[in-house]
Amino acid sequence: MLEMRTSERGSLGRCAQQWAWRHIEGLESNRAANPLWFGSAVHEALAAWYLPGLKRGPHPVETFESYLDGERTMLITSEDEEQEYVDARALGIDMLTRYVEKYGKDDSWFVIATEMKGSVVLPRPEMKIFGRTRPRVARWLRYHFTWDGVYRDLKDDQVKLMEHKTAASIITSHLPLDNQAGSYHAVANQTLTKQGVLKEGEEIVAITYNFLRKAMADQRPRNADGYYTNKPVKQHYIDAIGEGLTGKETLARLEEIAADLGLVVLGDVSKSQPPLYFERHEVYKTRAERETQIRRIQEEALFSEAYRKGFLPIVKSPSRDCGWCPFSKMCEMDESGDQDAVEMIKELSYHKSSPYEVYNQNKSAE
Repeated sequence: MLEMRTSERGSLGRCAQQWAWRHIEGLESNRAANPLWFGSAVHEALAAWYLPGLKRGPHPVETFESYLDGERTMLITSEDEEQEYVDARALGIDMLTRYVEKYGKDDSWFVIATEMKGSVVLPRPEMKIFGRTRPRVARWLRYHFTWDGVYRDLKDDQVKLMEHKTAASIITSHLPLDNQAGSYHAVANQTLTKQGVLKEGEEIVAITYNFLRKAMADQRPRNADGYYTNKPVKQHYIDAIGEGLTGKETLARLEEIAADLGLVVLGDVSKSQPPLYFERHEVYKTRAERETQIRRIQEEALFSEAYRKGFLPIVKSPSRDCGWCPFSKMCEMDESGDQDAVEMIKELSYHKSSPYEVYNQNKSAE
């Protein structure tokens, strides 16, 4: 049976070579890149926080630190990585502390489950190449997925999926066409109805993207409207203190007087306000969009099969994002034609594992 998972769809569309090394050869890096392990640590922290129902687990910071402690020997092999580790730890603690301060215990989120893994079986269409139908090697497609959580929003009594995202900047314009949101919505209803999670006639209405921007808190003071302010000058202190001044006081003296009076003096609103640190963006999907997404999954599976069977050549798609690819160094050696170096890197830096094994184990456990 042909298999595909949500996370590989992006890889398949982005670079066939990257996808092939992972999903045909089964190569997996021995060490995760910084952005990957940081995101994993935050996901672990939030999964432990959002326990079923309205109860919440240990503070996300506790789980985050515990995760990093457990992975420390895998994450640090040099002084540079030590500094990255220290910086990422401080960043994660700061982000998750402010996350709980902002959202509290999310009293309207009745959590049904977190870190849900599952699979659905879909029929796959005939493969046609140059107008000719190829014999189907697999009649069915098993589509694997993992979503961060499912919850009932007590504000409107609707069931929604939660998807946690850590990012350097929060961008939402692409989400209505995002395959991730679309595929989760496409398979969630069938899966949760089968499990008895959804009530009769009930459907998943949206996926809530829960963004956490990777940035330390701005330490500048804020006014009553929440805007960050510049450092106050003499006139700000004079206006705040009011009468009783001679007009000859120095800035240092004005600061002392304000402190004695218990006054908090702010400067003008800064023209430079930081982007949002957190944002929740809901993507709603119709039944028609769900059907479109299922067709897209089936059609993308045909590309997967075509690559696997040699009907299509596996080519690279170089871009400025190559530096984030787990195969970037090996790809450079491959580009130079040094296959001995490629094989050496494979042996030293990667191990083989099935990208679908965790789902099949989960299925067996059920």
